[in-house]
Amino acid sequence: MLDERGRFVISLLSGHIGGGNALTETLAAALSAVPVVTTATDVNGRFSVDAWAARQGLLIESMETAKRYSAAVLMEDLPFVSDLPIVGSPPPGTFPGESGALGFAVTARDIRPFAETLRLIPPVLHVGIGCKRGTPAERIRAAVEEAFRESGLLFPAVTALASIDVKADETGLLAFARETGREIRFFTADQLRNAPGEFSASAFVANAVGVDNVCERAAVLSAGDGAELLVRKIGRNGVTVAVAREKRRICFE
Repeated sequence: MLDERGRFVISLLSGHIGGGNALTETLAAALSAVPVVTTATDVNGRFSVDAWAARQGLLIESMETAKRYSAAVLMEDLPFVSDLPIVGSPPPGTFPGESGALGFAVTARDIRPFAETLRLIPPVLHVGIGCKRGTPAERIRAAVEEAFRESGLLFPAVTALASIDVKADETGLLAFARETGREIRFFTADQLRNAPGEFSASAFVANAVGVDNVCERAAVLSAGDGAELLVRKIGRNGVTVAVAREKRRICFE
């Protein structure tokens, strides 16, 4: 909101996640006006976990926990842990720590290191899938869910699915991608053969599709340079699943 004389730009709604505070600062600078930001963490110079998570592209698992965190950080410094490397110094209000009553965790794993943990989930996982012709979506879903249960990974951290291009018309696989709202990427046998790393090999698969492994190689290719294969091939009812994590770091500004 702008006052009638254009002297003040006032942030009214969704200051953190919606970017209202940032927009207020930008407009005020452009108009040579005074930005008016009233959110408590900003006024007191404390860490705004929800605004930071939004800037880093992290999924806030629980907004209720985020609200409790934002209230508590006004009173005391709170700990955090992260699966991913964090660049920069922790801002006022937070510090690295392994335990405590309340803290946040940047994680793609099913962990809760604090008595009350605010999980911030990075979209860094890529799921490679192989399946027999005609495999229904529910069987693919069951195999993927089992792989995530066994590995202790969080499916909300998945940003893409991947397979071989001969499966590009596989009804069950496409249906699973739609149901989960995830992009699905397809690679040729040549591309899969050239994936960097060491993979499980199957002569049967090589004879059928021209490459000795689909799920592991597809997951790594989808995750890009520096990918780490977290879950090697798990086979269930004609479906194979593997999970890779893309190389990524996050920043304290």
